[in-house]
Order: sequence, then C-alpha cells, then structure tokens
Amino acid sequence: MAKINVYDILGNIIGEREISDEILKEKINKNVLYYYTVSYLANQRLGTHSTKTRGEVSGGGRKPWRQKGTGRARVGSIRNPIWRHGGIAFGPKPRDYYIKLPKKVKRKALIESIRDKIMENRIIFLKIENIEKPKTKIFAEFLKKIGYNKEKILFIFTNSDKKANKVLSVRNIPIVKYDYIDKINAYEILNSDRLIFEEECFDNLKNLLEGGKIV
Repeated sequence: MAKINVYDILGNIIGEREISDEILKEKINKNVLYYYTVSYLANQRLGTHSTKTRGEVSGGGRKPWRQKGTGRARVGSIRNPIWRHGGIAFGPKPRDYYIKLPKKVKRKALIESIRDKIMENRIIFLKIENIEKPKTKIFAEFLKKIGYNKEKILFIFTNSDKKANKVLSVRNIPIVKYDYIDKINAYEILNSDRLIFEEECFDNLKNLLEGGKIV
C-alpha cells in the first residue's frame, strides 16, 4: 500500500491515507501524457495572428515604370514581397489549432498524471479546519514548515467556492495555484512540483484512480 501523509495547517503529520498497490503496479503511460499535453497547449492558442499579402497592403496599384527600356529590373507593383513596405509572402493567417481528444484519453491522462505524482511521493493531504477570515500568512508558513516554499504548488480543494476563505488565503502566494477536484486536468498536475489535496478530496481521488467518477 502506498501511504500519503495527512498534515494539519501547522505543518504536523496527523495521519496517513493509503492507496492500493493495484493502482500503482503498472508503468506510467507516457504516450497518453504526451498527446494530452500537445493537445492542451495547442488548444490554448488563439490563432489570431495575421499578415497582409501584396493584394491586401495599401498602394501598389500602378506599375512603377515601364516593362522595358529603363535598364532596371521589371516590376509590376511597389507592394511585391521583396520590396520594403511590400506584402508578406507565406505569412501566418488566422487558423484554428484545436486538437480534439477522446474523453477516455483525457481521463486516462488525468489518472496517469496523478499516479505519477503518487509514485514520486509528491502528494500530501491537508486537513483544513474552519478559517474564520482569509489569511495568506497561515498557508505561507505551512508551506515553509513542510519545505514546499521553493516549488510550484497546486492546491486542490473540494468545492468550487471562489469566495471561500481557504481559496482567498492561497491565491496571493506566488508559487501557488489552486483548482477543484472536479475540474483538475492533467496539464495542471504535470506542470506542478507538488500537489496538496484537501483531506476531504481523498474519497473522490481514490474513486477516480479506481475507474469511478468524481461526485
């Protein structure tokens, strides 16, 4: 059984959670992670870049000089691509970079990314008691106490209440990002050095790794 420590907000280990070895026995499917990462980054691109061709730039309607007899090279427009202020040849045009992946592949990538972090011992659970008001210092000192103050941290909370005091407390820490158990994706996990799950996420996390759904 893989054991994951549970901390309190003061940085003390107060328990542990267990993940079955059956979940971790297979090697990480790096191909799935690769295809997911490529598609995720491609889908972030707006594709709004654009340049003007010789037919779109202003000017150039008149032939600058006659075809023959001047001793100069023949030219039909002052806006051809080899001239200064001319159009751009083969420049970028607006396009869609979207890469569609099957839902099963996305889900597999999410599971594999979490398995990878578990196998590297980069996941912990945090038991969060009632926080009466937002206080960044509490979480900053917690990260310092457990030695996570120099790495990229991803906090994963149970519900998507953006105004919850715990969320308001962590969002001002430069090295910290946060998300919710029902919205996390493989790229966020792979792009973080450490994952800190709220303790109440354990059942959903275990259910996900065993092939179930997040509720």
